[in-house]
Amino acid sequence: MHNAEYLEFDGRLAFVETWPGHRPTVLCVHTAGQSGVQYRHVAPGLAELGFGVVVADLPGHGRSEPAPGGPISDLSWYAEWCVRLIAKLGLERPYLLGCSIGGSIALDVAARLPGERLSGVVALDPSGVLGSDGRPPPPPLLEDTASPSMRDRTYFGTIEACGKSVPGERAELIAQMHCREDWHVTVSDIHGALTHDIRAELARITCPVRILTGEDDYFVPPSRVRRVADLVPHAAFEVMPGIGHYPMEEIPDFAERFDRWVREFEPAAELDGAAP
Repeated sequence: MHNAEYLEFDGRLAFVETWPGHRPTVLCVHTAGQSGVQYRHVAPGLAELGFGVVVADLPGHGRSEPAPGGPISDLSWYAEWCVRLIAKLGLERPYLLGCSIGGSIALDVAARLPGERLSGVVALDPSGVLGSDGRPPPPPLLEDTASPSMRDRTYFGTIEACGKSVPGERAELIAQMHCREDWHVTVSDIHGALTHDIRAELARITCPVRILTGEDDYFVPPSRVRRVADLVPHAAFEVMPGIGHYPMEEIPDFAERFDRWVREFEPAAELDGAAP
């Protein structure tokens, strides 16, 4: 049964969707400026395969109220928020699934929690792990006087970021859905990705990890994602041909792929009752 509710954190309401399951719960974390709507097709598919599922809108995103101090530019703040969400919902050994900043947040959470507290991490195109890789970026600005509108940037940027295997009609829908963001939040998220440096912490991760990148990723080069994977000694790494920056939206059978990935994490006995 699908359930949607508002949970209170620090006096603010967060929108959270849940699906029950007999297999470990998958906590899904969205990309910069977006919301849990990115998992609208994936979540029911995971539930059909027996997974519990939690899809939350991070503070200031989607239907969640803003964080008390306004837009967040520190991905570690989001990671701590996710740790609190796991505790609030009483999740036992969840999987973490995140894309872009969501993948980076998932890795940050895994570095904070003992390995036995998690079933594993699937990080898609993690964009905020290596810090600025040079001179720190300037504070985010919203000036837009001599360039296309923010909406156009999102629309055309999303079209470009989808992989070449994605049909045009599907890419168009993904782009239209992405245009619902609040750019004050998005710009802060992106600044957070550019400054988030957890290289020293990644070696602490002991739960199973799979890091994936789209071959056609416009925003995060596969070579950069490979560098992230190399910092987690036991992480599996995969390049997905024809896929861009949003695998969970681009790949029609994403839930089934996730199932195959995590089957490599656990002994077959612990997947009793899963789809073959």
